[in-house]
Amino acid sequence: MAAARAGRVLRQQGSTKAASISSLWRINSHVSSQAGEDPDTHDDFKPVERDAESAPSVHETIQKDIKENPVMVYMKGVPEAPQCGFSAMVVRILAEHGVKYKSRNVLVDQELRDGIKSFSNWPTVPQVYVAGEFVGGSDILISMHRSGELQEMLKGLQKES
Repeated sequence: MAAARAGRVLRQQGSTKAASISSLWRINSHVSSQAGEDPDTHDDFKPVERDAESAPSVHETIQKDIKENPVMVYMKGVPEAPQCGFSAMVVRILAEHGVKYKSRNVLVDQELRDGIKSFSNWPTVPQVYVAGEFVGGSDILISMHRSGELQEMLKGLQKES
């Protein structure tokens, strides 16, 4: 209907472009903003649905992380490129102690970012776990580092090579 009206208007103005505009309208009229409904859309661009029964919950994943890693850090960014000053401070303190640790970047997974806060009942990131126990964030790690308590806690853990 709109294509026909556009064609009439252009013909009334004496334009020869009416046919091409009308045909473009017909070609593009099937375009959908719902990628998942378009049979021509590549699978990489279709919505991904997680199977809730087969995938572990975020809390199960966190529990597994802290059980399998003597020192586990949930942070913004990665140790090589922290994305906030508090995460950078945690990385520097752990480097000072030379302790080996694993980390997860909460910026790439909103579910993890929310999940770690509810798991620990602590509202901020970074979060540090040692021997399966929640230690705290950067402020607590700084305090423990200054008092020598962190060195005592990390004693006996595997050092970076």
